Amino acid sequence: MFGIPLHKLIIHFPIALMTLAVIYDAWALYSRKVELHDMGYRLTIWAAIGALAAVVTGLQLAGVSRIPPGEVTGHAGFGIVSSVVITALAILRYSAHVREQRGYRLSWLVLEIGAAALVVATAVMGHKL
Repeated sequence: MFGIPLHKLIIHFPIALMTLAVIYDAWALYSRKVELHDMGYRLTIWAAIGALAAVVTGLQLAGVSRIPPGEVTGHAGFGIVSSVVITALAILRYSAHVREQRGYRLSWLVLEIGAAALVVATAVMGHKL
């Protein structure tokens, strides 16, 4: 788009949104406030959308860039895995939200922390490209 790869514009959203989702959900777990879990849920949904868009645009960019494929493989692998984890987490939380299950599972926070770690690892690997 206008000579600017979309991937570079999109990548910051899943990084920031997933990190904020972890912060809000940890804060909600600590303070026992349900409305903070709702904010974590919304941030997770948007992080999943951003992660899927980042993966699609990143794979598109990798196909046309002059970077050796061996260097892109690790970054792409981490990106795809983190996108799958974030999307699965968003689907689980959406399902619970639709069924109006107001309780919160500690396993969601653990998955969020893992997904945020994967996103950060992907960002660090991509920054080196």
